[in-house]
Amino acid sequence: MARARHPIVIGNWKMNGLGASASELKTMIEAAGPAAGCAVMVCPPATLIAAFSDMAKGSNVAVGGQDCHTGVSGAHTGDVSAEMLADAGASAV
Repeated sequence: MARARHPIVIGNWKMNGLGASASELKTMIEAAGPAAGCAVMVCPPATLIAAFSDMAKGSNVAVGGQDCHTGVSGAHTGDVSAEMLADAGASAV
């Protein structure tokens, strides 16, 4: 039996966006109502994940990380672990 497919639209912001970009997320949240017909996720830079996750709570927009290191911790300058992303509110990477 084949599983039903559920479309998802994910926007990876790369190295773009500052705190002022929250207005863009607000617009996305307003547009991604239940009638959108697909799941919506935004993957901002790691510096915005916590704030964006707070803004997106209760909406149809999920927040994810762009990438992560495989280790939980360690001397990995500039890297972010999956655990750290989850702690900031990301639901996927």
